[in-house]
Amino acid sequence: MPARRIVIGIGVSLISICATGANAFALETQKAREIMDAILMQNGISATEMSAENSNGTVIFTYDDVRLDLSGYSSARELVLDDVRVTMNDTDIANQVDIGVTLPERGKMLAEATSDQRELTMRKALGSLRWDHVNGVPVNFTGSADFLIGDEPVTRKHWLMNGLVIRWMPEEARISWQAAEWTGPNREKRGSVKSTSFLLYPGENDETHLDYAHDGLWLPSLLQPRTVRIKSSSTGLPWSEARPILQKGFNDMMTGLAPRAARRQIANDLWQKAADNGAPVKIDEIYVEGRGLEALGKGEFIAQKAARYGFSGQLDVDLIGRERLQDLIGTPQSPTLLGALVPFAVDGLAAGEPGTQGTTNYDVELLRDGRIVVNGITVFSSTSGS
Repeated sequence: MPARRIVIGIGVSLISICATGANAFALETQKAREIMDAILMQNGISATEMSAENSNGTVIFTYDDVRLDLSGYSSARELVLDDVRVTMNDTDIANQVDIGVTLPERGKMLAEATSDQRELTMRKALGSLRWDHVNGVPVNFTGSADFLIGDEPVTRKHWLMNGLVIRWMPEEARISWQAAEWTGPNREKRGSVKSTSFLLYPGENDETHLDYAHDGLWLPSLLQPRTVRIKSSSTGLPWSEARPILQKGFNDMMTGLAPRAARRQIANDLWQKAADNGAPVKIDEIYVEGRGLEALGKGEFIAQKAARYGFSGQLDVDLIGRERLQDLIGTPQSPTLLGALVPFAVDGLAAGEPGTQGTTNYDVELLRDGRIVVNGITVFSSTSGS
């Protein structure tokens, strides 16, 4: 069958998609093609259809020369893939189909500057997408990849991510990965992490919960928060209002917005909604561990347009290992070189009060004018820069 040019919407994060759908109704090939065109034409992505097969109502397409313009970078870039496999099944729910994409093991990100180009390696990059083809919206999405690698051809910088999982469902948004690392020129190690997880979900009263965790973080610095756990929630940001923001962010990434730009836009929109509603964001628990230090705390912040840094609030922290931290940054009377660079950290550490079982207590306030107050002592003022 001659190859024909069509527009399909396989986004940059389709590094994750492929489907297993209920075969409730036999789907005709032409109907599947019309649904694909209608779904993906809005994304402005071009590809060449190489084949179309129908096996008992499961329609299988193969595409070459899939091209997606990537936005949110400092210069123009384009994702290019061959041998992309798309499957489609009808479901037992009216106007909904299951769409699957299996990506090839090799791909490219093209750019005008050679140093901005990437050679992509993708192992078992697949997932599933249920699509409402009448309203033109995703119902749910699950994707995964055994590993992803991006290599720069000139500098030999690279990033590596194992065990990627992306999940969008009506009542959950999740992204996690394992054993990630990134390097500088000639593979000079710049950082790594054993595991990372973001999870957003609704509470019993429609409040939005955000759980974040990472383990085994390594950075080329003296202070390393190797393990971090944050559990937060906000009645001022109902799930019914947060969900459309997250869904838009997901769609933006699917249609080529750079992940960093998409995350920034999601954060800005969530902050704006929280600021408009005026209710607090609660830090139900924060735990940080690294190099002999442990800190456990909780707090509450309010997103405010008039606040110097967008938020004001309070965080109560119990610290174990103050002596170790003091060895690194010193005291106000005798700061180390590192402490001289961050004097407010030295002052804040010195403001601690003895607690139980060898802990040091800190009552940290972030005021609307940008001042940071620790146990009643101002350690930083944005107006004076110290």
